Amino acid sequence: MEPCTQKNRYLKSRAAQADYFRLACENAADGILVQDLNAKTLWANQAYADIHNLDLNNIIGRSPLEYALPKDKTPTKEEIQDFRYDPDDPKWNGFELVKNQRPDGSEFWNQISISFVKNSDGAENAIVVCRDVTEQVTQENQLRKIGYELEHQASHDSLTGIPNRAAFLAFISQEMAAPDRAAVGLLHIDLDNSKAINDTHGHSGGDAVLRHTANIIQGLIRDSDLVARVGGDEFVVVCPLVNNPDFLTRFSSQLLNTLAEPFEWNGRKLQVEASIGAAVSQSRYDTPEDLLVRSDFALYEAKHNGRYQVVTYDTALRDQHAFQTRRERELADAIDGGNLDFFFQPQLCLRTGEIIGMETLVRWIHPSDGLIEPNDFLTLVRDLGLLGVMDLSAMDAALAEKRRLNLAGFDDIGVAFNASPELLAHPDFINRLVWAVEAGEIDRSQITIEVLETTNFGDATHKASHAAIIHDLRHAGFGVHLDDFGIGFAGLSHLAALDVSGVKIDRGLVSNLLNDTTCQKIVRKIIELSNDLGLIVTAEGVEDALTATALQEMGCSVIQGYWLSKPMPSENLIGWIENQDRHTHPLRA
Repeated sequence: MEPCTQKNRYLKSRAAQADYFRLACENAADGILVQDLNAKTLWANQAYADIHNLDLNNIIGRSPLEYALPKDKTPTKEEIQDFRYDPDDPKWNGFELVKNQRPDGSEFWNQISISFVKNSDGAENAIVVCRDVTEQVTQENQLRKIGYELEHQASHDSLTGIPNRAAFLAFISQEMAAPDRAAVGLLHIDLDNSKAINDTHGHSGGDAVLRHTANIIQGLIRDSDLVARVGGDEFVVVCPLVNNPDFLTRFSSQLLNTLAEPFEWNGRKLQVEASIGAAVSQSRYDTPEDLLVRSDFALYEAKHNGRYQVVTYDTALRDQHAFQTRRERELADAIDGGNLDFFFQPQLCLRTGEIIGMETLVRWIHPSDGLIEPNDFLTLVRDLGLLGVMDLSAMDAALAEKRRLNLAGFDDIGVAFNASPELLAHPDFINRLVWAVEAGEIDRSQITIEVLETTNFGDATHKASHAAIIHDLRHAGFGVHLDDFGIGFAGLSHLAALDVSGVKIDRGLVSNLLNDTTCQKIVRKIIELSNDLGLIVTAEGVEDALTATALQEMGCSVIQGYWLSKPMPSENLIGWIENQDRHTHPLRA
C-alpha cells in the first residue's frame, strides 16, 4: 500500500503543479504561446489573443507568420510551410522587437522571447512570450528625436540651418589633424551692407539676406566643403583638399558675383555685398587657429581696401601681418605701461584774441621709429579694445595739465579731451572724472569732453545711452562739445535735442572754406544755428590767417590749428602761453 500511496501523492503533486502552471499562464499579462517546431500553435493564453485582437479559436493550429506580420512582410505559403525552429540557433536567444499588425490594420511593436522545452513525450516545443511595447517604443523614439534635435541645435545655426561656430571648429580641427592631408583652405566672409539693410528693411529683411547668403554658399561649395555661420553677418567656408591656391580666389570671385545678383523679398529687390579673406594652410604644422588668424587678417585688408573684394593671405600679407602683430604688441605695452605721450594744442577766442583752451591729443613716441601720428595707430587701439583705457589716460593728462595751468596763474584757460564710445560706456567714467576734479580743486566748467558727432547716432539703445551720459556730464557742470561736426548722419537737426555746450566744425569743411562755396554755406549755417542756440563754435584745422578771418566774420567763437600752434608737449606749454600774453595777437578785438 505504501508505494502506491507515494505514487498517488506524486501524481497529485504533478497535477497540482500543472494546474498552477496553467493558471499562471492563462492569467499572465504577457501573451504566451506554445508551438511545435514548425511554429504551429498548440496553446495560447487570452493575453496573447488580446494583444493581437484575435479570437483564441483563430490562433490554435495556425502559425503567427500567417496573421501577425504586416501585409508587405507576410511570407508566402511555401515559406510558412518550410519554416522550422532550430533550437540550437543562437538567434533565438534574448529578445526580439518585431512590428506586428492586427486584423484591423493597426500596427504595434511586439517584444518577443523564445525558449525551447521538451514535453512529457520528449518532443521539443517553442514557448513564445510576447508583450505590446508600442508605448515604450514611441516614447523612446520621441526621446531619441529630441536628442537628435538638441544635437542639431547645438551644432547648427537656428536662422539659416547651416552649421554654427562649434561645428565649424570641430570640422576644421578634424580636417587639419588628418594624417597626410592636402592643404586646407578657409574663406572668411563678411557682409558689407547688412547694417544698411537692417536699417532700411528691418531685422526681417536682414534675416532674409542671411538665409539667402547661406543658400547661395551651400549651392556653390563642393561635397567635401563645409559652410558655417560664425557671427551676426559672418560666414566661413572650410575647403579641404586644396591642391591649387588659385582655387580659393576663383571660388571667392564666383561667390561674390553670385551674391551680388539681386533677389526678391516681399516685393523688394535686395542685394548682398560681401568681402572675403582667404587663407590656405602652409605646412602640416599649421593649426586651425593659424588659419583663422590669417583669413581674418586677409578679411580685414579686404574691408580696409574698399570692401566688396577678395584678399588672399600671401607672402606680402604675411610680412604686413607680422609687422602689425608686432606693432599691436608694442602699442598694448605702451598703453598698459602708461608710455603714451599727450600733447596740447591751444584754442583762440576770436572775440577777445585770448587763449582760452587746450585740446589734449595723444602721441606715441616709438622707441625706434620715433613719433607715430594718431592716424597710424588709433585703429589698432580700437581693434585691441584699449580705446577706453587710452581715453582715461588722456583724461588724467588733461586734468594734470589743468592743475599746472592753475598753479601758473592761468585759471581761465580750460582743457578738453576726447571721449570715445568705449569711455562713455565705462560705468565709472563720470564718477572718476568728478572725483579727480574735486581732488585737484579744478573748476568743472573749465573741463570739456569732446565726443564724435557719429557717436550719438546708430541704434536707438546707443542713442539713448549716449544722450543720457551727455546729459549727466552737463548736469555735473562739465562742457560737452560735438567733435568733427558737419560730416555726421543728422547734424543740424539733432543739435537742439542733444544737451551739448558746443560744436567743433570738422577740419575737412574748414580746409575747403576759401575755395568751396558749398563748404562756406554749410559752415555759415552751422555757426548761425549754433549761435542762435547759445553754443560755442570751434573750428579745427585752421591753417592760415585768411581762413581765421573768414571764420571770425561768420561769427565763429573759437579756432584751433597749425596757424595758431602745432600741438606741443606739456613742458613747452606755459612758456608758449606767456609769450602769447606779451604780444598782441593779430585777431585781438
